[in-house]
Amino acid sequence: MENNENKNVDPKRIKYLQESFDISMKTLERHIAESVTNKMKLDSLKDDLKEANEKLIEAERCMDELKTDIENTIINKN
Repeated sequence: MENNENKNVDPKRIKYLQESFDISMKTLERHIAESVTNKMKLDSLKDDLKEANEKLIEAERCMDELKTDIENTIINKN
């Protein structure tokens, strides 16, 4: 029975399936590599945004202190 099944196998079809599989695997590997790269870029952007936010909060605090100092200076002069 196995001999009959083996006789019906088309070598061209097997080669085509193997080539299709190889192409699919290369595409999958490329997509995985792109996903890893994109995740790394997103993590880097997240860190940069967090740092920028911390600096903005510090700048706002400094501006509030400056505003308070200016208001106190004006009040003390009057």
